[in-house]
Amino acid sequence: MGAHGADAYEQLGRAADAANQIADAITRSLEAHGCPRGSWEIHLLCGALAAAAQGMKAGEDLAKTAVTKGVTGALAAGGVPRPAAGLAGRAATDALMKLSPFRHFQDARRAVELLAVATCPNVANHPEAERYCLQPIASDLLSSAIQDNLAKSLSGMSQ
Repeated sequence: MGAHGADAYEQLGRAADAANQIADAITRSLEAHGCPRGSWEIHLLCGALAAAAQGMKAGEDLAKTAVTKGVTGALAAGGVPRPAAGLAGRAATDALMKLSPFRHFQDARRAVELLAVATCPNVANHPEAERYCLQPIASDLLSSAIQDNLAKSLSGMSQ
């Protein structure tokens, strides 16, 4: 395996570890507060993971918006024309997205999404796991035609 492949494998391992730590924290907290695993609702863990993934995505979106607006506003206030300031704000956000810490956070979110889907007993009957986990995974990996077929298959399964 080349250096790039080894780095990608390491990064994947860290992301999976982060997702497992989140799931373990949820599980330990529930068990510590008198909710043993057998008493949980069937979709409880995957629902909690889906909520974590949704929150992580909202945080990413908020950071992107804040950076773009902040840079744009600062430049515009300094006399830079608004269109140029807006482009510079988006450029700053694009640069942020390429930095390792941000990429690691996105990878951890994707791992949480995958774990939610993997632990869900029936994604077709769990709208949160489908909407906040399966759909983002599919949009990253699958063509729109395959996504449409998957959506049709899932809607047929839940009827």
